[in-house]
Amino acid sequence: MTILAVDPGLLGAFCRYDPKIGRLEVEAMPTLYREIGRKKNRRLFCDEPAIFAVVTRFALDGAKHLFIEEVNGRPGQSASGAFTFGQGYGAIRMAAIANGLTIEAVPPARWKGVMKVSADKDATRERAKLLIPTHAHLFMRKKDDGMAEAALLALYAQRRIDGEPFTEADKARIAKARDARFDTNVRKAVTREAQSARMKTRRAVELSDDPDLAKSLF
Repeated sequence: MTILAVDPGLLGAFCRYDPKIGRLEVEAMPTLYREIGRKKNRRLFCDEPAIFAVVTRFALDGAKHLFIEEVNGRPGQSASGAFTFGQGYGAIRMAAIANGLTIEAVPPARWKGVMKVSADKDATRERAKLLIPTHAHLFMRKKDDGMAEAALLALYAQRRIDGEPFTEADKARIAKARDARFDTNVRKAVTREAQSARMKTRRAVELSDDPDLAKSLF
């Protein structure tokens, strides 16, 4: 049974995996670019028609299941970033529905805990090269972490479809990964809020006529 696994997002990827013959094919997420100021060719949007074409091609090639990382908004994420991410995520799901694929959304803590994948992008690529040595060339560059995650999610999907039970060690890794992810997001959110408050205070002092106040705060 052919599996289609997706790491959603602008830097994500699709992975088609056929466990019976060991065939694995990875393709970067189709995206659109726009020139903004000095940042030319900035990646901004997922290419929805291209996403539909990719999913259709894989479906015609035998894919029956689509496993996609279940995602939510992150603390501190901009409104435009969240909108763009959600737009691509929805396009992937609708393409799968249109092609009759069975969809399963998997929380990142679950599949990463089972596959022993950390939050470090370089470590993720190394893990993919270790578990899929025949396709290690697909994960050589730093920007290939999205492809590595899609491939590792496909391996998780195989376990899920084959009905392999989670061991107690698997469950412990899932819980540890979930807690670590939550703690990291909370720390980042607190740091951003503190930096924002400090900048606002500094700006207020700069606009005031009280130099002693500025010295006391900074």
